[in-house]
Amino acid sequence: MSTPESSGDSIRGLAPSATPAVVYGVLGFMLCVVPVIGFFFGWMAMFRSQQAAIQLESDDRLDGHGLQRAGLITGMAAMVLGACSSVIWLVVMCMSLFAN
Repeated sequence: MSTPESSGDSIRGLAPSATPAVVYGVLGFMLCVVPVIGFFFGWMAMFRSQQAAIQLESDDRLDGHGLQRAGLITGMAAMVLGACSSVIWLVVMCMSLFAN
């Protein structure tokens, strides 16, 4: 029967900011049609992704490089789509106000 090492060096964990980065990115992507909300969640995803990158760089025992990249990519997509949605919404509202 093997026992885990007690030194703690072999224990690996997930970067604390990696999972929230993906969650915010997916939420932003799903809510990108709502003005400003998709952009905000995309920004949060990119922010948490950068935090995860710093955590992963500073501690070799942490995993989560794939989650960090996924959060960055979905965050960028949510920011772009959220910004486009906000601009389209703003143009439509201005056109409806000044149409008369």
